Amino acid sequence: MQRPNILLITFDSLRADYCYSKNTSLKKPNIDKLLSKAFCFTQAVSTSDSTGNSIGSIFSGLYTFRSNITHFNFNKNIPLFTKNLKEHNYTLFSLVPDLSFFLNLTANFDKTETYVYDKRESWLQLHGGIGEQILQQLKSTQKHEPWFMFIHLMDLHAPFFIPKNFDKSEYGSNRYERMLSSIDTWIGKIVSQLDFENTLLIISSDHGDYVPIHDKEISYSTISRRLIRKIKKMFPSIEPLTLKIYKIYIEFMRKQKIQNLKTSLSPDEIRTFNVRADENLFDESIMIPLLFYGYDISEKKEITNQVRQIDIFPTILDICKIKINQKIDGRSLMPFFTNNVIDDVPTVIETGSRDPKKLGSVIGVRTSQYKYLRSRNKPYNNIQLFDLKSDQYEKNNLAESNPKLVQHMEHMLDEIMSDVSEQHLPKIDDEETKKIQEELRKLGYL
Repeated sequence: MQRPNILLITFDSLRADYCYSKNTSLKKPNIDKLLSKAFCFTQAVSTSDSTGNSIGSIFSGLYTFRSNITHFNFNKNIPLFTKNLKEHNYTLFSLVPDLSFFLNLTANFDKTETYVYDKRESWLQLHGGIGEQILQQLKSTQKHEPWFMFIHLMDLHAPFFIPKNFDKSEYGSNRYERMLSSIDTWIGKIVSQLDFENTLLIISSDHGDYVPIHDKEISYSTISRRLIRKIKKMFPSIEPLTLKIYKIYIEFMRKQKIQNLKTSLSPDEIRTFNVRADENLFDESIMIPLLFYGYDISEKKEITNQVRQIDIFPTILDICKIKINQKIDGRSLMPFFTNNVIDDVPTVIETGSRDPKKLGSVIGVRTSQYKYLRSRNKPYNNIQLFDLKSDQYEKNNLAESNPKLVQHMEHMLDEIMSDVSEQHLPKIDDEETKKIQEELRKLGYL
């Protein structure tokens, strides 16, 4: 049988609400055109608010707590679905940032092109050259049908740089909207290159993000970063201590700036300055777009059931009529395509970590109605319970007033994690630590 070509594009930090909503001031005619004919899942939930955890769960169909795949610890013993594709004669292509996680993820691809994710003021972005690179790569795939191509784009990952011709109010009321407006033009160009008679396009994201109100950024002084780097060069022996002091310093500065803004902003506006991989896991950070377009899809369908990031690849393989032999947490969403009804299932969600030697501090479970969160290591700490139907913005923590529901949600979490012993990340030596520090610097965290 002739299987479809597959193009999977993930946009770093693309929020579901900005993708679907008609109430934003951004311009997204190409996204809207896709949505008018796509199978669209409006309640898709990411595994984590961190890139490595989330992309790892897409490609493995496993929750992070089971796969041990994080941004800084790539578990090469976990089978990825790209192996299934190769076994069925797919040629694998990718275009990804030059970060070690993505290099590990695509190590067995037939052809991987990378772009330099560094020197943020001058990196290419879609408008600076990556877009043209994608179009050229798509042309080269046509000789290798069936093909699978994975693209991960960082244009929306803060801090980002908006092309000058899009940095205007007509393209959005904030920087995030203007950047997404610029991305939309390239989505149109990419789509125009595809033959949807035999190509399936999947667009999604790794996670959402917090979009600061009034474009005020809680950032850290470039001078302080340069000073820290200079100290490390002059006194390399005290580098671990320097980094520890720096982390304490930037966290103090962040909290201080937020405290100063509280006098002029509302609590809802202050919340927009939250950061991922922290002590919270609001829906802004984990609700992602998910749409399937093209091959064998002839009409628009909007599915409002909760679905999970770990379901993406099982669905792709089901469309391609490829059986999955490994044990996974995800399931195919094909019944939705054929108008069959399947039960909603809960999903485990967890925060990422910026410390490569530690796991995220918060874990929990989300259903279509409730979200339950608590401390990973101290189950009775930081307990949060929200009714997502009546409290969509998660303002009212119901944990104290609903102990039975808390117990029920904890039992649900325990059942999903029942076959997993205590999770330990692999030990990291000094050489690996330096590589990770370089990755953090590229990502703008150091």
